[in-house]
Amino acid sequence: MKLIIFTGPPASGKSSIAETVAKRLGLDLTSKDACKIALFERFGFTSHAEKKRLSIQGESDMHEIVKRHVEQDKDIVIDNNYKKYDDLRTIISSSNVGIAVYCICVTADYGLLARRYNERISSGNRHQALYTLNQYPVVAGVSEFHHAIDEGDVERIESKVTEKSFGQNVLHLNTDRIESEFDMLCNRAVDFIQGDSALFCQNKKC
Repeated sequence: MKLIIFTGPPASGKSSIAETVAKRLGLDLTSKDACKIALFERFGFTSHAEKKRLSIQGESDMHEIVKRHVEQDKDIVIDNNYKKYDDLRTIISSSNVGIAVYCICVTADYGLLARRYNERISSGNRHQALYTLNQYPVVAGVSEFHHAIDEGDVERIESKVTEKSFGQNVLHLNTDRIESEFDMLCNRAVDFIQGDSALFCQNKKC
């Protein structure tokens, strides 16, 4: 089976590319954000600590979806800003299925990422649960939201990423010009996934 990972910093465009690539290939897509939103809409949160617990559970739910696909020997696309890959290693090492891992690392200039992030929040196009800090559903006068970030904030976020990629079959995509190069970037990812050079990972080889 194919385990296709899209990873990278916030506002890098990985989710848009992952969604398009999954549709083109006719594959299931799972993401931490989608799992988080489902939990947030069901339970909400009334403190930052509760939000953090729901976020951790959201990533756990995402990996349960991945695990089920591995058990069924069914290809899947994952969209997540991974800091390390221990959970995926555990899933792979406990499976008897041959797994071809494709890791697509999406990034852009840090200053550009900060501007995109700020524009995304101010536009209202991002689900509120993903940038509400302390109270969701939103309560006027109570809920706090993420402040604008700058290049230094992005650099600090990325400094906490202990593993930049997973496996040996890795594609790096720069999205500085994603508006004009979106189709090209998606095509590169599709060609990478459909190529014959995937390195297979079984048991503890990844």
